[in-house]
Amino acid sequence: MHMKRALLASDDVHTAARFRAAIVGLDISIAECGLMDMSARLAEREVDLVVVDGGRSPDVLVQTVENAVAEGMAVSLLLLVDVEGLGSLRLPTRLCADFMLREGSGEEASARVRGLLWPGEEASTQELIRIDDMTLNLATYQAYRAGEPIDFTYLEYALFTFLVTHPNRAYSREVLLRRVWGSDYYGGSRTVDVHIRRIRSKIGGELNARLLTVRNVGYLWRS
Repeated sequence: MHMKRALLASDDVHTAARFRAAIVGLDISIAECGLMDMSARLAEREVDLVVVDGGRSPDVLVQTVENAVAEGMAVSLLLLVDVEGLGSLRLPTRLCADFMLREGSGEEASARVRGLLWPGEEASTQELIRIDDMTLNLATYQAYRAGEPIDFTYLEYALFTFLVTHPNRAYSREVLLRRVWGSDYYGGSRTVDVHIRRIRSKIGGELNARLLTVRNVGYLWRS
């Protein structure tokens, strides 16, 4: 699984809040807009999924998404509908689409989003680590902050995720070398310091305050 971008179009703050809570554990950067603004937002922002709160009369909204696809956008659609609208529901055929009732469970919302965005390769939430606005995907070795990729090297990523997944315990440079670089590494232990400096420069902000140097010992991630 890798980071995707979604647009949630709804005029109901309660529906929007429920849906956001349902997919908080997924590797998705989500933007929101009102239904009247959906066409403009689709034109200005590339997204992988648009979630449309269609209520009882979703046809015009579905047509808006179809128009975006006709103009070259590659996007999937998840339509939220009221039970009264099921009788006349029409899903588009020119794009990958699904629907669910607005009152559906969070588990259903998460499953339908995963099916649209990562068919056949859905990662479990245990493979995703969220820290403030940063996401670490343990399945794909990718990291994002505020939806933008963090350009870690493999060893920077491996070192950082080791500390994050073993929080609140100090590890010496020698232990980190064995656990991350491997027993066949013969370089000096100061390479750990170099990688820590690079990690700090890339994560930036308040996250830096959680990657601690423990004097005369090594490093610690504070959860």
